Amino acid sequence: MERHLQSSRHTPYAVYYKSNENMIHILRILITVFAFLALQGIAVAVTWQDDFDQETLDNWQLQGSDSIWRIEAGYLRAEIQTEKQWHTIFELYQFTVFTGPYNNITIKVDNIGASGNIKFGIALGKHFLNDNGEIEEIGYYLFFTNDMQASRDGKVFLGPGRRWNTDALNEMVLQFDDGRFQLFGDGESRMDFRDANLSKIDIIGLVLVGYVTDMASEGEAWAEKITISGMPVSPKQKLTTTWAHMKREKP
Repeated sequence: MERHLQSSRHTPYAVYYKSNENMIHILRILITVFAFLALQGIAVAVTWQDDFDQETLDNWQLQGSDSIWRIEAGYLRAEIQTEKQWHTIFELYQFTVFTGPYNNITIKVDNIGASGNIKFGIALGKHFLNDNGEIEEIGYYLFFTNDMQASRDGKVFLGPGRRWNTDALNEMVLQFDDGRFQLFGDGESRMDFRDANLSKIDIIGLVLVGYVTDMASEGEAWAEKITISGMPVSPKQKLTTTWAHMKREKP
């Protein structure tokens, strides 16, 4: 009996060690594959996921100063915090892991929602240049859990009101392919349209919008997980990212 207990006590460590060893082996194979692709100059499409289980400052960049974003209990949470009055608040949590332009991508957010007088969802944007190649303005399509709006340079063009009575969704999916936008809420098709001026986009992000009157806009937004698939990434960039993830693995 004593020997049996000792064996059981050491088994979990042995299993963990073997599992970790296999994971490192797999990562080395992936690095070899991407190194080969890099030598061939071949681009690949990848899938990226954030479970919001730890701080994500390296993955996202906040555009705006009127909100608070935090990671809490496996969720990304955001709320408006400002002393402004009679003002539209536009806060973008921009995806920065892989740079654009993007095309033929799918964005899926699990357990996304908002409470109170704010809107929360997915933003897809593009930089519009003038004849000198300088950024003239930035345009966005904003896909909320309960509405869809457009924005130019942080100014939100208000729509006719809510289109769906769903402040929260178990799953929100947005597909973009060569100017075609398809939005799904909990498996139901909600929008399907084209914009000939947006064959590609430059910006992906989560967006928080509210309108502050003489009182602060109250409420909170949340998302449990986001998955972005179909991103064209150079092998060199993917190789760097894979190696960085391997270096962060615990021994």
